[in-house]
Amino acid sequence: MNGMENGQGAGRPIRVAVISPVRIYVQGLAHLLAAESGIELAGTAPGVEAALDQRDIDVFLLDMTGSPGGRGLDALHALTEATRVPVVVLGIPDRTAEVVACAEAGIAGYVTNENSFAELVGTIRSATRGEFSCQASIAAGLVSRLAALAQDRRRSPVANLTARELEIITLIESGFSNKEIARCLSIQLTTVKNHVHNILDKLGATRRTEVAARLRRHQMLPEQPVAVPAALTSLR
Repeated sequence: MNGMENGQGAGRPIRVAVISPVRIYVQGLAHLLAAESGIELAGTAPGVEAALDQRDIDVFLLDMTGSPGGRGLDALHALTEATRVPVVVLGIPDRTAEVVACAEAGIAGYVTNENSFAELVGTIRSATRGEFSCQASIAAGLVSRLAALAQDRRRSPVANLTARELEIITLIESGFSNKEIARCLSIQLTTVKNHVHNILDKLGATRRTEVAARLRRHQMLPEQPVAVPAALTSLR
């Protein structure tokens, strides 16, 4: 539950949970947070699993000191996938690669080992407002990453398939012939053939049997054939 959902901002302090295996680090941070107006330490945990038992949290602080990659990123992914609570990571290098990797995992903010406690408090408050602060060089790296992802999507043939073409691909994968697809969708056989031709052209395939395999490579179809509604099957 985030601050917008639980009424935070109407006088209630921001409830923060700290995740770190280093006990003395947690105790020091807890001492500082306890003295900060408008922020309340809601709990601590040595790892992500234990942290998920915390309730009514507005922000998680995840200590990644010394492990910004590998297990640190694994812990971050596990936390962001299990909860919608904003996550601020602590102790990562202020370098584009590390911040972009954490941003892709869903962080709401970050502080480095060089940042002050006052800057951490500012980041916590920003996270509850949905704001993300970073240096201009880091922002440029994030924009570059977004541009690269958009370019990858434009290059993907899957992005150019229409809803009707995807529907026909589902029927092809389920073993329907062109004539049966025409009957199922109540369209002309020539229309189906045109759609199939366009599908093969967009995917760079030469045979119908290649279509599903190519889409699976783009994670657009499950490993098993899609079940066709009984109403369509009855028309065969």
